[in-house]
Amino acid sequence: MLDLIRRTNWDQLYFYFAKGEPPLIFQLLLLNTIFFIFFSLRRMRGARSMRSTTASTIQSLLLAANFFIVLRDNINHSVNWMF
Repeated sequence: MLDLIRRTNWDQLYFYFAKGEPPLIFQLLLLNTIFFIFFSLRRMRGARSMRSTTASTIQSLLLAANFFIVLRDNINHSVNWMF
């Protein structure tokens, strides 16, 4: 398994993302992965449980960020139309 990771052409992946806008699924995957990493790190450090209002706020922010990514083109079009 580690050999497969070492043999992967990571530079091609970089050029794929650097040449233009990545597909929507990759954008959503990246955003949700970042939130998951923070959640996992917090759990590994043994942090106490969050208050329910804090957890709901964080989930709402993640949901809003996902909606923004999905609807970004429509939002940009609306903002450009207004100004």
